[in-house]
Amino acid sequence: MARPRSEEKREAILTAATELIATHGLGAATAEIAKRAHVPHGSVFTYFGTKAELLNTLYVELKTELIEALWDQMPDSDDMRTRLAHLWTNWTNWGVANPAKRRVLAQLGVSDQITDQSREAAFAVASEVVKLVRGVGIHGALREAPPAYIGALAETMAGTTMDFMSRDPANAETIREAGFAGLWRAIS
Repeated sequence: MARPRSEEKREAILTAATELIATHGLGAATAEIAKRAHVPHGSVFTYFGTKAELLNTLYVELKTELIEALWDQMPDSDDMRTRLAHLWTNWTNWGVANPAKRRVLAQLGVSDQITDQSREAAFAVASEVVKLVRGVGIHGALREAPPAYIGALAETMAGTTMDFMSRDPANAETIREAGFAGLWRAIS
């Protein structure tokens, strides 16, 4: 009889994968991931049948973590600007606090190893965020643009904002506010 899988080992593998992909890219070896996670190499494949499955799981879990952070303590307000500003603040805070996770998400986001199913799962998790952004942009210049395009623009603006906030912590709040003003003008 097979032993039950340990959630701690699974999380250790995902954490190790995040750390190694952030520093070595998607080519990080599963043997190194196992070593960093303090599990036998075969355990990686016990929990994730293939490296591609590991990458897809990591992608969905990191996207889910990010979306949960964005939505955390969302104000119960009808004012779209207030809600979008809250989302922006949480997003930039998460990105500055989690640079390795942010790097990994960026790499996974453009990887051909991430399946359409995983991308759809991540998009489904983000449905409330997408709905908010579409609501803001319903009368704006981008009102006819596909949601994925608007999301990509917002991600680029957020990434640039996070980079500059990280480089200049003394002016991080000013940078965040300028980034939000740009986002608001772009989509509203």
